[in-house]
Amino acid sequence: MITAQDVREKTFEKSKFGGGYDMAQVDEFLEEIADELTNAQKESAVLRSKMKVLVEKIEEYRSNESALNQSILSAQKLAQQIEAEARQKADELISDAQRTADETIGSITAKKEFEEQRLAAAEAASAKFLDGIRAMCNAQLKNIDNISLRTPAPQKPAEPEEEPEEPEEAPEEPETEPEDDGTRPFTL
Repeated sequence: MITAQDVREKTFEKSKFGGGYDMAQVDEFLEEIADELTNAQKESAVLRSKMKVLVEKIEEYRSNESALNQSILSAQKLAQQIEAEARQKADELISDAQRTADETIGSITAKKEFEEQRLAAAEAASAKFLDGIRAMCNAQLKNIDNISLRTPAPQKPAEPEEEPEEPEEAPEEPETEPEDDGTRPFTL
């Protein structure tokens, strides 16, 4: 590689015959070439420096890209793990809730059946009691009817000739019912 210094130090031999180049023009031309070569070398150095920075940035971006890819993969794995755990937890909660609901429904059903049995027993006992009371009342009515048939109707006492000082209380007359066939049902 020819440097600007090489161009400046280059010398030409003078021609032995009279027809050589003008040394001033050759020197001037060589100086222009050396300046252009110097500028090109500076520009090349700047470009190499920029290229080195760009290569470093590309490597940095590549390493960042790799780190980002790793982060994305980690995030995806973590999201899948969280989702799986959430699904498992939801399934457990649902099964617990279902079990609790089933137990509660079973308990309520058992209580309902027990209370229905108690109600049926109470209704049966009430019906039996009412039948007993009806029978007893009917029997009492028959007894009353029989007693009223056996007892003569009270007669009015004869009027006294003299009025006593204090009137005696008249005995109460039992109320008489119209005569029947002897059976009167009693209803509550």
